[in-house]
Amino acid sequence: MKWLLPISLLALYGCGGSTGDSNTTTPTPSSPPNLTIQGASEIIAGDSADFAVAAPSGTFITSVNWTVSATSASTQANNITPLASHTQAIGFDAMAAGEYLVSVTATFSSADSLTEITLTDELSLTVIEGQPPGATLRLGHEASEGGRVSLHVDNNSLKTVTDITWEQLSGASIPAFTFDDGDFSYNLYFQAPQVSADSIAEIQATLTFDDGSVAIDTVQVLIKNINIDSDAYFVDDSGSNPETVTSHMLAYRPNSPYAAALDACVYNNELTSSCTFAQLPLIGQQTESPTIDDILDRTYVSHPWMGEAFEQFLQTSNSSDDLLQMLRATSAVVISYDIRPSFYWAVTGAIYLDANNFWRSPEERDTINTQPDYRSGFGSDLDFSIFWRYVKDAAYYYPQTGLAASARATRTQQGVDAALTWLMYHELAHANDFFDYTTWSSLSNSNTPLNYVNNNAPLSTGLENTLPLTSSELHALAQVRYGGDDANSTQRAYSAGQVANWFASDGAVTFYSYYTEREDFANLVERFMMLYRMDASADVAIFSGDAVDDGSYDVTWGQRDRINDSNLQLRVDYAVSRVLPELDIPAIQAAMPTPTLFPADSTWFNTVDLDNEESVQLTGDEKKAIIEAQEKLEERLF
Repeated sequence: MKWLLPISLLALYGCGGSTGDSNTTTPTPSSPPNLTIQGASEIIAGDSADFAVAAPSGTFITSVNWTVSATSASTQANNITPLASHTQAIGFDAMAAGEYLVSVTATFSSADSLTEITLTDELSLTVIEGQPPGATLRLGHEASEGGRVSLHVDNNSLKTVTDITWEQLSGASIPAFTFDDGDFSYNLYFQAPQVSADSIAEIQATLTFDDGSVAIDTVQVLIKNINIDSDAYFVDDSGSNPETVTSHMLAYRPNSPYAAALDACVYNNELTSSCTFAQLPLIGQQTESPTIDDILDRTYVSHPWMGEAFEQFLQTSNSSDDLLQMLRATSAVVISYDIRPSFYWAVTGAIYLDANNFWRSPEERDTINTQPDYRSGFGSDLDFSIFWRYVKDAAYYYPQTGLAASARATRTQQGVDAALTWLMYHELAHANDFFDYTTWSSLSNSNTPLNYVNNNAPLSTGLENTLPLTSSELHALAQVRYGGDDANSTQRAYSAGQVANWFASDGAVTFYSYYTEREDFANLVERFMMLYRMDASADVAIFSGDAVDDGSYDVTWGQRDRINDSNLQLRVDYAVSRVLPELDIPAIQAAMPTPTLFPADSTWFNTVDLDNEESVQLTGDEKKAIIEAQEKLEERLF
């Protein structure tokens, strides 16, 4: 998110503006509100449907619940469970023909919150058999004013698309659309405009095919009028349209004793100060041996399915015991469709996770915002590339193959495990960097996470002082690639060979380690635990120039299992032993595989199995998808 600073600065400074005012001074209506569902009453089977309700000026919808039921007893199996039933807009694919009843119950509150009224409405939806739509636009949903919105259109036909146009048909005026690079874009991105009352924006996508025919689909986005404090940590008030986060977060466990504290302290548009440990303690202050239930009581989500996926992950992953111990350094786990990149924030003591790592079905994936990380494109004028990946059993482990959004694929539990485990180790290493196991029992309930970290050095500072990375060139290049600094002429002239020489002789496990000492520390913990616990080897490689789409570019230098390189072993011991002190790091290192250099004249794809260069059989499109995923790996976390 554009308001994020590097962790080392966030811990000290936070964010926010200076005025502290709210945008919600609206009159109380003189007549009771009404509730009317807006949406289609008839669609073709296989199409996507969406429905929305809006609150009139002077009122807010404070709670809402949707149901979609097949009206015939013989078709009850076709009941639909909307994945965002607690929000003012739902979207879903209607796959089976039949008659459905769309019902909503909403509680309205006046602007002064002194009066409440609960209303219901129903709409009959007919899903008919017919030719499947040529285009499907997804997904209708609720967005907070100032929030980020993404939409995606699929080509369902066998025809070739020659153009895609997007337009807004109604609703509060959206200032600007942005798109993916290329002649046309299947994805649309925008920031929801500021509104004085809820507004339903209708967006249309038109696909033009090579035979001159077109396919059209529309979608509704409910833009919600919300309370915003311009001084709030999560509000970027630097532009004409303040950027906000979603307002429909909820405790995954509604009856959690920390539900109210989660609402108040971790992710909202009115948070202006760090809560005390009395309000929301670290998990390690409460228990030395947390259970999965303890963690789920601290889990805060934008959609319930995200909490369900997290619960399933904790119950099944080989990493679970490690993560339960590492989670003691956190106050909460926040998972939301609009978090990108993932990060840890010492101001709240919470980790914030991109929901893209959790989805299991295409329907769950549809609910996730796909707007590119703001760091995309940083360092694009450098004349080298550095990628990393995880491999296991001579195959890609992460990023994963065959998961292009257009394929509407499901993801196995093993796939979720692969997508999530490395991220959890990384972000929890950050948390333990700031709040290691020696601190939890001594934290005062009257203290705050922000005050504590402002007055106590993290573990990573000790690593930097004792066993620092030495390449000044790579430190400066990392500020270009990850911090957005402009590359100077000398940096633009660096060859992949020069970069490889600096990197190979230093003590970093990946290029991202040079960005900050915090990232250096977290990368060491992540790579070590992924090899030790998950048996997943990390590759890192350096290439000349830009990667080409078909993956046929050559590796200048590459190495597998660099985490056990002699230049790194002492640094690994320093970091991991302070996060998981029960592990005998030297003994584990002695049993780990030794690093392996990639053969001369190898390419990125023929080194997945170092004993069989033909092991990975991917199409050009599949290779392109892998490349695009790898380019975004380090854009998905802080």
